[in-house]
Amino acid sequence: MRIITLKEDEFNNFAKKHKYESFCQTSNYANFKAQQENYDIHYLGFEDNNNLVGATMVIYKNLFWGYKYAYAPRGFLIDYTDTYLVNAVTQALKRLLYQQKFIFFKIDPPIIVSERDFNGNYIYQSETVNDILNTLQKNDYEHLGFNLYNESILTRFNVFAKLFPNAKAMYNSFDKDIRDNISFANKRAIKVFEDTTGDIDKFYDYIKKSYGRKGKRYFLNMYNHFSKTGDIKIFYAEIDTNAYAKNTNNLYNIELEKNEGLVKIIESGDSKYDIDRVINDKIESDKTLSIYKKDIITSTDMLRKYPDGILVGVSLVVTQKKGANILLNYESPEFKSFNVNEMMTFELMKYYANKNYKFINLGSVPGNFDPKSKYYNTLISKKGFNSSVIEYIGEFDLIINPMMYKVYKNKSKKKKLI
Repeated sequence: MRIITLKEDEFNNFAKKHKYESFCQTSNYANFKAQQENYDIHYLGFEDNNNLVGATMVIYKNLFWGYKYAYAPRGFLIDYTDTYLVNAVTQALKRLLYQQKFIFFKIDPPIIVSERDFNGNYIYQSETVNDILNTLQKNDYEHLGFNLYNESILTRFNVFAKLFPNAKAMYNSFDKDIRDNISFANKRAIKVFEDTTGDIDKFYDYIKKSYGRKGKRYFLNMYNHFSKTGDIKIFYAEIDTNAYAKNTNNLYNIELEKNEGLVKIIESGDSKYDIDRVINDKIESDKTLSIYKKDIITSTDMLRKYPDGILVGVSLVVTQKKGANILLNYESPEFKSFNVNEMMTFELMKYYANKNYKFINLGSVPGNFDPKSKYYNTLISKKGFNSSVIEYIGEFDLIINPMMYKVYKNKSKKKKLI
């Protein structure tokens, strides 16, 4: 096994064809991390008998005393079921990196452990993951555990939904509650559109109350690097206040006409009608009219305040070869009752389905499926889009220098180093 240096384009060409391709294993992500967190970058190829059998993007930095650590976000691009390949790559890396004063090499490959529903029930369990785990551990990879929350750099649990070319079929695959929420949002004239300006000032100003800890520089750097290849997009959700006001008036008038018809039937006493049923329909119609009256007041007030419409949500999406990843899906707290996120998610699914993407990653979730968990709402918020929870194998540290790794562990208990 020979380790070679790849040019950036050589690595990208290999990576995008690999089974484990990920936006985290791209030069865009490497350059973003380098600028944002002062990493150095290297692209490695694994060559066996003059054949390129694997590759990885590596970011690395100094820790202490001239010693370094390396990280391959979402792992090496190799076949982890090939015991010979894992062993050969690992031994070659250990020889090379020991000489260069690396302490350890962190990986977190997207090897699927299981697929689950939102009750935690197994839909699929990998038959090879235990063998892969054993192979890695025999080669001095220390598994950092099957953690449930945000203990790792990249989360172990993510929610994926399948994309269908037919929007109606995709909509019909959703749970009834999601369909009802989308219908509700549609009546309130929520429109989703792509922001083609790349205005990060506008984007950050809108989300900074909830995501300000990352800072504008974080989003600016990410956008600048991924936009070079068109792999990042910003979408906004907006209420068309004029259309909302018209919708509520139309709905009220339609319901009022229905209500008046029910009154006439009741007053007629015509025996061909089931009067008890008609009376119940009238009661329900009265409730609906009351809701629409409130909607008219709300929509009229919004039209007065925001005659040109109002932004109520934003999404940031990064793509890879086969799928899209929602990195941020934010709705204004003031308009949470309008079901903005459900509408945004559906519109994003339609958008990327039309571009022949196969899946959409709705984001990370905790691995705790207990309804009593304080994190349960985060989990359930992504339920219902014909979606399921994918569990990855987690993080490993390939120990290059065992003695210095112990020193690092002791130091990291006192201060987080990475």
